[in-house]
Formats: sequence, structure tokens, C-alpha cells
Amino acid sequence: MNRALRLVFLFIACLSLVQAMESMSAAEHKNILLICIDDLRPVMGCYGGAAKTPNFDKLAKSAAVFTKHYNQWPVCGPSRSSMLGGLRPDSTGIYEIGDSWEISKRPHTHPTLPRYFKDHGYNTLSFGKVFHGKGMGKGYGWCEDPWKLDWTCYVDFKFTGGKDKRWRPAYEIYDGADSKHNDYQTADKVIQALVDNKANPFFIAGGFYKPHLPFVAPRKYWELYSDTEISLIDPKSIPEGAANFMYDWTEIDSYGAPGKKSLFENVDVDQQETRNMIHAYYACVSFIDAQLGRILKAIDENNLTQNTAIVIWSDHGFHLGDHGRWAKHTQFEQVMRCPLIVRLPGYQTISNQSDAMVESVDIYPSLCEFAELETPNFLDGKSFLPVLLGKSNGKQAAFSQIRPVNKKKRNVMAYSVRTQDFRYVEWRAPDNENAIVWEELYDHRNDAGETMSVVKRPQYIDVVKRHKELVLKNYQSLSVSRK
Repeated sequence: MNRALRLVFLFIACLSLVQAMESMSAAEHKNILLICIDDLRPVMGCYGGAAKTPNFDKLAKSAAVFTKHYNQWPVCGPSRSSMLGGLRPDSTGIYEIGDSWEISKRPHTHPTLPRYFKDHGYNTLSFGKVFHGKGMGKGYGWCEDPWKLDWTCYVDFKFTGGKDKRWRPAYEIYDGADSKHNDYQTADKVIQALVDNKANPFFIAGGFYKPHLPFVAPRKYWELYSDTEISLIDPKSIPEGAANFMYDWTEIDSYGAPGKKSLFENVDVDQQETRNMIHAYYACVSFIDAQLGRILKAIDENNLTQNTAIVIWSDHGFHLGDHGRWAKHTQFEQVMRCPLIVRLPGYQTISNQSDAMVESVDIYPSLCEFAELETPNFLDGKSFLPVLLGKSNGKQAAFSQIRPVNKKKRNVMAYSVRTQDFRYVEWRAPDNENAIVWEELYDHRNDAGETMSVVKRPQYIDVVKRHKELVLKNYQSLSVSRK
């Protein structure tokens, strides 16, 4: 064998050794991939929904699809603060979108989830919408400044001046490449970060804006659905016996229909426009599914499957005309219940749908346990690893709050308790010693759509009593002296 050939064989052997060492090194530590999706209700195929989502569905075969996952406040800022802070709204004091930055104020005593992993040697990186707002500053916990683009994601639409300067379309289906969309670029950034950081422990978070309003997607995802596949969503009106404190505002008010120079403010959305917007929403979900597929492919191609936790989380659901709403901001199941899909290598003995009850605040302690980090004692959540291991059926109840959007009407707060069979809601007046001003009870055994409150029916007296006790026991803002 001549010298040149020996050098070639030596080079190949060294390269193989390096690759083997990199693979061994990668397998020795545990990584986190957190995918946050804005305003996603459980419409994917793996949830039994109508959206076409082959990549969500494929992941579901090796992951837990929690069908009873509940957020703590169905609005972006407070919800993300609770999940990333591991604390309920009553613990964070964050009830408004604009206050969400305050979750970063106590990095040494109450570190955020990424800050805690950063403090334990992880490279923590953020792309797209993860925290509400920019998420800049040391307190948030990122090793580098977060990367983020404009949240609207319009491609062709441009705002105009003059009297119509406020008008904007509720949806835009554009012709052209996926890469024109901000969320495609977010996926690009996540994929590159996976490649660049695979040799060392990482906590990578990617946040997709869609399917948040405006519903923007490439035309090919719209064309996945025929008009006959789009159905209106029931129930179409406010539940009988429900409080209407939230019904003076709806998110669609600040948008218009394509080609129109008016807003939907105080105008019912007609049936055809409702179909179009549901269609556009599903197109956005399918588009996000495609981005998820690209990321999951990168996980596999970079030998990260066996040591990387994958958590796919939505901050809340979204009414698509059901209950007469185009918004989150309600006390109902359709916004407080949202997707959570989890795959934790080494702990995954269950897959596909699980009806175990979990909450967004449980994500922080669960990832700590997965990474074998000591769980901070200030957290409000509980690890759901026992659920993944088949050793627990989940929580007894989930707790969520909401109050009116209109600042002039913020004299009430809804305290919600969701158990396996019921949702109970107390509306209390903080300015009047938290006196109860309204109650609701929904029996999910025969009314999954929450169409009628049964709180005043005599056969539910004991059910109401049990749920009232859960309210008083689990909300810090309430005390026995103020009940």
C-alpha cells in the first residue's frame, strides 16, 4: 500500500472516530427543544381535528398528546409568563400582556425556565415568538439576543395612509414561496441552531406566530382544503346562563374582510366570511405543520432523537366563531384548553392521546426532572413525568383565570376550575372583598361544547360545593376572610 493510500485510509478512520465521538458526546447530555405556537386550538389530526397535519400526527405516534392540557390565562402575555416562569398568574402578578416583562425581574430567586437551564450550563437560544415582547435582557435567560420578526407576517399586504390607515385584512393567502413567511424563517433559525449546538447541551425555543390573526399562509396550504371540508363550529352563541362580562370586545374588531374598507366592529361576521376565515386558519395550521416537519427532520438527521426532549405547546385556544366569538379572552373550554405534545426520550412509555389532566405550569418542573436538574422549590406546577411513565392519571383539577379586556369593566375576575367532568367558574369582584357576583357550571359528560350552565340545578349542589372548595384552596388571591 503506497503512502498516499495509507493517508487516505487514515483520514477516513480519523473522520469516523470524530463522528463517533461527537455522537457519543451528544448522547451523554440531554437537550430541550421547545416549540411555542400562538392561538392554536386542538384542530390537528392527532387531536381528532379537521386540520391536515401529517407531521404533528407522525410525532404523536411516539409522543404524549395531552387532550386535557389547560393554560393558566387565555391571553398571550400572562400565559407565556406562567409557563416560562412555572408560576400561576396569582404568583406572578401578571394579568396583562403589557406586564409580561415582569417575569424576568427576579432571575436569582425566581429564574425563568431558560434562565434556570442557562445557569446549569445550557446554551439557551430563542427564535420567533417565545416570550411575549422581545424577551431581551439577562433576566429572561437567553445566552444571545432573541431573534424575532414582525408578528403580522403579511407578505403582499401593505398598510395605507389616509382614512383607511387602520384597515387590515383578517387573512391573506399569498402566492409565492413558503420562505416569504416569517414563520418559515423562524424554522430556518431553529434548524441551524440544532446543527450548531448538537455537541453541547442546549435549550432551543422556537415560536411560531401563526395561526394568530391575521391568518397568513401560502396558497398551496389553502388548496389542501375544499370548500366542502370547511364546517362552521358549534355552538354559535353564548351559553345559556353564562356571564357576559367578556362580550364587549372581540379580536376580529380590528380587522376587515379582503376588499372591504370597513372593520367587523359591531357587525356579525356572515356565514361565507366565517367559512373563509376558518379555511384560512386551517391553512395556517397546515403551514406550521410543514415547518414542524422540517425541524423534526433536522432532529433525526443530527442524531438528536434519543437525547432531546420535544415539547410543542400553545399558549391558548381561539374561538373561530363558536360562542359568537373571534378571540381568546373568555372563560370557556375552547380557549383554556390547548395543545400540548411531549416526547421525552427515556421516559416515554405512553404515546398518542392521553386524557391525563396537566397544566402549562407543569412544563417547567417536568423538563427539570427530564434533564436531571434539581427542581426549584418556588414552582407552582408539578412534573408530569409520572404520567409519561404510566404511573399517574394526572391532576385532579386545572385552574385558569381571566378578566374583561375593557379596562372600564375590570371590576370582576373569573376563577375557573376544570375537573375531569366539569368546569366551574366563579366571577368575583376584587373591589368588593372578592364577593361572588356570578357562577357557572358546565357538565362535560353531556355538554362538551359548554352550551348551558347548570349551576342552579338542585342535582348539582354537591358538585358546586366541591368545586367552590377547590377555588378557595388553590387561588392565592382569595382567602377565607374574603370569601
